[in-house]
Amino acid sequence: MSTSRPLYKNALLLLSALVQFCIRANASQDSLLIYGHNKEIPAEFGKPILTALSYFPELKKVHIIFRVRKAYTPLTTKPNFAGVFKPKDHRTYIITISNETSDTLTHLLFKNLSFEEQVGIMGHELSHVVDFNNKSFVESVSSGVGHISKKYVDKMEFNTDRICIMHGLGKYLEAYSMHVRQSMHVHNWRGADFVNEKNEAHERYMNPDTIEKYMDTAQPSH
Repeated sequence: MSTSRPLYKNALLLLSALVQFCIRANASQDSLLIYGHNKEIPAEFGKPILTALSYFPELKKVHIIFRVRKAYTPLTTKPNFAGVFKPKDHRTYIITISNETSDTLTHLLFKNLSFEEQVGIMGHELSHVVDFNNKSFVESVSSGVGHISKKYVDKMEFNTDRICIMHGLGKYLEAYSMHVRQSMHVHNWRGADFVNEKNEAHERYMNPDTIEKYMDTAQPSH
């Protein structure tokens, strides 16, 4: 009896662990079915992408392609050109995740970020999709022209961070914001195109303290 009891106890613990594993696996499958609908997601980044998508229920039916390739900028989001002419619900968006860039930006590659940082920057990119998808054809063209102006892009990216915070991703975005400033040794971050410039007067992307201020007043939109 004394020998069988420990074996019985261990068997119960093993069975319990197996049940918990199955529950988590099923939950993961449910997330994929719910938030992965009409999305093309690289397997290696499934968890952070699906986690970020879970904060954007309005994007459930939107076709988004997440592609991994060599690119200078660590992450970019753009509408498929042909999709600009289509109704909002029939547009396609492409989020490019760089897997190779310059040595200076290596620390910002998606694969080199923590899970929280990955969710934060992906939340920012999905906030671009929300913004783009709310624009009419005329507004989309106007936005494209506006990218010629640095000040326009400053305002747009700052507002994109605000959208991200309004969707409840403030803490994740703050984690990414802190990582960028620590790894790039800057106070204000204006993006990869300005990595060699010392002018830090423009807060294109929110600093951690700014994110916290907006989090204090934000009402999540999801």
